[in-house]
Amino acid sequence: MKEVRASKPLNDSSRHIMSEADRSQYADEVTTFSESELQHLLEVAAPPVCLLGGWAVHIHVTDAFREEHGRSYIGSRDIDLGVHVDSEWDANTLQSKPVSTTLTNIESELAYNRGRFGFYQYFHRTTKEALSDEDAADYPQHEIFRLDIDVLPSTTELDSFTEAFGFRPPADPLLAPVFTDNQSEKLNEFVPWDAPADAHLVPRPILAAMKVRAFPERDKSHKRLKDIADLHALVWYGSDFNQLRSDIENHLTQDDITRFKNGTSTELFASAATLIGVDRDVLQNSIQQLFI
Repeated sequence: MKEVRASKPLNDSSRHIMSEADRSQYADEVTTFSESELQHLLEVAAPPVCLLGGWAVHIHVTDAFREEHGRSYIGSRDIDLGVHVDSEWDANTLQSKPVSTTLTNIESELAYNRGRFGFYQYFHRTTKEALSDEDAADYPQHEIFRLDIDVLPSTTELDSFTEAFGFRPPADPLLAPVFTDNQSEKLNEFVPWDAPADAHLVPRPILAAMKVRAFPERDKSHKRLKDIADLHALVWYGSDFNQLRSDIENHLTQDDITRFKNGTSTELFASAATLIGVDRDVLQNSIQQLFI
């Protein structure tokens, strides 16, 4: 893979594709604040829990990314927390499990609002003051941001979960081995801040497979760009490409791969490269060579 690495800057035709609205989702003041909220979340979450999504990608790749580019890898705005839910648990059992404590504490300790699929809170971009929905509606969009905490169960059998807690979150069965087969890593071995000893980090192959599977369903452009950027980062910075490619494919079906490939484009690769400030050809080649 090293032969596709290049140092030339992105050309002008790729710079204008990504909108300022997409870029603003990952502004430094937003991601820095989100990282502090992540730490608060881990303090109140009841184990077992694991970190996935954009923050997990950042933690895996940022050291290697910094070595090459002299800066940290892009952070995340939203927070994704994996929780263990056994498909055999009924609603009463679920209410006695750690997941129930985690959900309760996100509302009571962190004061986040219950949303359709998880939790959210609006904040003022400058003051970082938490805003009610009504107060947020009084500000122009560029002065506020919304931070979502998505709690992802490790099973898609969620009828009992919905009965117990009143909402049906996104779920991914790829999380199951993280909890049942110990396919995870200790978060406190990766981060410079104090993380609970029992908080875990989802490994690269599962994270990458999740990105591939989630990408075709994304309905927001900045989410699609971030999926592509994160997938490139996972396979390119600090990993054995060939081994990781094999491990990723073990978690995917041919239909997963086909749907992902059909959703990509040269323009999308260019925009994702602009988002994280890397060479477009390197990013595009790294992803296309995953599934040759």
